[in-house]
Amino acid sequence: MNIKEYFLRNAYRVLKKPIGELQYPFLDPGSGYEGDLWDWDSYFTAKALCAAFSVCSNEEMQTAGCSRETVAAHVKGCVQNFLSAQESDGYIPIMLSGNGLFAGYFHAEHEKGVPLNQHKPFLCQSALQAGEFANDYGWIDEDKLAAYLRYYETRQFDARSELFIWQDDIMIGIDNNPTVYYRAPRSSADIYLNSFMIAEYDAMAQILRQKGKDATQFEQKAAALRTTVNSQMWDEKDGIYYSQDVGFVKTERSYNGFTFHEGFAPKWKTVPLKIRFFGCFLPLYAGICNDEQAERLCVHLQDADVMASYGIRTLARNEKMYNLEKSNNPSNWLGAIWTVANYLAYKGLLRYNKTELAEELRNKAVLLLQKSLTEYGEMFESYHPDTGEPNLFPGFLSWNLLAIDLCGKLHSNKGEAE
Repeated sequence: MNIKEYFLRNAYRVLKKPIGELQYPFLDPGSGYEGDLWDWDSYFTAKALCAAFSVCSNEEMQTAGCSRETVAAHVKGCVQNFLSAQESDGYIPIMLSGNGLFAGYFHAEHEKGVPLNQHKPFLCQSALQAGEFANDYGWIDEDKLAAYLRYYETRQFDARSELFIWQDDIMIGIDNNPTVYYRAPRSSADIYLNSFMIAEYDAMAQILRQKGKDATQFEQKAAALRTTVNSQMWDEKDGIYYSQDVGFVKTERSYNGFTFHEGFAPKWKTVPLKIRFFGCFLPLYAGICNDEQAERLCVHLQDADVMASYGIRTLARNEKMYNLEKSNNPSNWLGAIWTVANYLAYKGLLRYNKTELAEELRNKAVLLLQKSLTEYGEMFESYHPDTGEPNLFPGFLSWNLLAIDLCGKLHSNKGEAE
């Protein structure tokens, strides 16, 4: 079975009807996460479904249970579900559960005043994507999107560094990213978070332009954050972007009228967390770096400690935290291959016209997923970077469905993988 055949046989499984707090049709990730709407999973699943219409005919998609109208309703519904769950201060949960384990959890914690990470920065991109696919932007509530962005700006922002931060390490997407995982609350300015915040501002500006409204405010915010990321997160010596520690704490101690460290305060705003993980390359995807920086990032992407037989390691092999144990709580991102990481690096390389390296990465990503289908008849959540051995959750779909976009050029007119 090739990738296109697998997609057409299985894509319908992510399409879900309203249930519980989910008032609109939605997308779930498949095996292991049935019945739940997750923020970045739904964005990339929607991206795959939309892209499939460039690879498959309308008739093929209709037969697969994924007509254009059905896909549009579910892609749009994901955004509508999240916007309908928004709190009065702009907060939107990371995920919504039909009748599952976390049903009502985020709203209850928010009501208690617990500092929570909100919906990861993909909601504006999701709304823009849905609007583009349906050629209809009228349903998008830009006021609610603006309130969601303000929540980030007031609750998950470090004024000293002018970078966005995580409240803690809970449900950050890259579950055990060592630049955030088990670190002090509000201390991690993650390159992944800040890269996608720029993408959110860009998407919000595009939505406003499509609706004939002034986008200047969000264009300026995107430009300002790009400047800050380059000034605070780019490491000129190493030629790579790093997440940053912003958890500055002054020790208060005195004796006999003498106060220790009373004078010279830190002049620096951040301390680099020099750990190479796939997030370090997201500035390519978000269009943050200049051509020289992109060239230097590509040097790292050609390092065998970063680029494996089946794509980009989620954590570089020569980092002491590198660990390929199978785990689902948290999901393990300490080196395993995840399709979404391959996809984002591939798209980033294309953005900077690094076509040869992009093609090499695309071929590795497609080879891995085709190998999985040939040997197991299923796709899995993640894979061993050197052997291609699958990890957990056979039948996990989510961003694995992006394979339809990755393999598009490999199909002949008959739809067979070359």
